[in-house]
Amino acid sequence: MRAAHVLLALVVGAVSGAAGTVLHRQWWGLALALTTGLVVLAWLPPGSVRLAFALGWWVPVLRGALSLPSGGFLIASDALGWSFLAGSGVLLVTAMLTVFSAPRTAAGPPG
Repeated sequence: MRAAHVLLALVVGAVSGAAGTVLHRQWWGLALALTTGLVVLAWLPPGSVRLAFALGWWVPVLRGALSLPSGGFLIASDALGWSFLAGSGVLLVTAMLTVFSAPRTAAGPPG
């Protein structure tokens, strides 16, 4: 069941990151994408599920920052683009910092 949660978080992160990459050119799209990403990240439990969401988010963001075959970019180097990249970086770093703060489960009965 844990692997299914991680896979689902990865897919949801990828879809959310792709939507944010497309919509960040509008001020409301940038605000909506980053706010939604932060809320979902805070809602997810610390650990591998949160990290999977953040990594899934970063895949389309990085693809959008790379050059297209036609020579353009989906994420331009302007205020909106840099804000989106910085906010996405905050998502990833926050998820990475909280990986080891997940509650540990005991291997056996309390004794």
